[in-house]
Amino acid sequence: MDVYQKILPIRTIEQAKAIRNQSWQKCDLIPTWVDQEEVDLDCFYTHPDVAHECSESLYSTMQKDGVDLTNYQFIEPSAGTGVFYNLMPENRRIGIDILPTRPEFIGEEYLTWSPSQNQNHYAVMGNPPFGYRAWLALAFLNHSATFADYIGFILPMAFQSDGKGSPKYRVKGAELILSKQLPSNAFVDINGNTVKLNTLWQVWRRGVNRMQAVKTCNDWIDLFTVDIRKERLCGQNRMKEADYFLQRTFYNEPPELVQDFAEVRYGCGYGLVLKKERNKIEHLLNNTNWNHYSNLAVHNCRHISMYHIRQAIVDGGFFDA
Repeated sequence: MDVYQKILPIRTIEQAKAIRNQSWQKCDLIPTWVDQEEVDLDCFYTHPDVAHECSESLYSTMQKDGVDLTNYQFIEPSAGTGVFYNLMPENRRIGIDILPTRPEFIGEEYLTWSPSQNQNHYAVMGNPPFGYRAWLALAFLNHSATFADYIGFILPMAFQSDGKGSPKYRVKGAELILSKQLPSNAFVDINGNTVKLNTLWQVWRRGVNRMQAVKTCNDWIDLFTVDIRKERLCGQNRMKEADYFLQRTFYNEPPELVQDFAEVRYGCGYGLVLKKERNKIEHLLNNTNWNHYSNLAVHNCRHISMYHIRQAIVDGGFFDA
């Protein structure tokens, strides 16, 4: 893929991180728990064919809404080599990257940059950095929503979750109108090596982000997280309450209910307290297809959330009045 053999940033990664970190000092979108020195630049570049498919998706979505594309200026944040930028109208495009590879790119931190306040309509399109648990992708999305009518982003799989903690419910000022999974070989690193990642293409439109009402099953089950990893310790004081434990993360073989947390792999899972019709709930959960009630993550593992456990119970016919 010759296009990637010409990636020659005009500043070093160390210089780019220093500029970024200084900009982040005055940015409200950066969570207080983030250690800026530990955050890499996530230099993964999008395959041109994938970028073309995504851009056509955004353009067609906008046209279906009846908008005139000629009234829009298009922005690619975290522009990389400009694979999305190349697909934008030449006289109505902006590329931004803290590690710019082309002289026309704005070499600034996107989260503290804003377009000029003129009569232009803006649409943002690209492949933002993800960050731990998608925090940085969410920041890019929320910043874009402050000035853009449409946003088309490649995003981590966390944005597919319907759980109440999902990052898609923390987007402010935009509503999700399209979401689909991309092929896993859609990216390369700064050296041109293929990077396999599971990701989504989502299109957001200016609007109100509403979380759908869901049925509950609080009369039947109580759930709590147990994590014995030293950086995320929680739940140990409630372990004796649990009737069962369920592993959170799995790869090929789905987990089963266990009564001893020592059988939970990867040190993280859920404590389940069965409150009503215990035998029926136990039978239901022991026969649940966790491949269906879980989310595929970026690196091919699957994550079960509390939402998935509750949804399995609700789908089994047990829900609060």
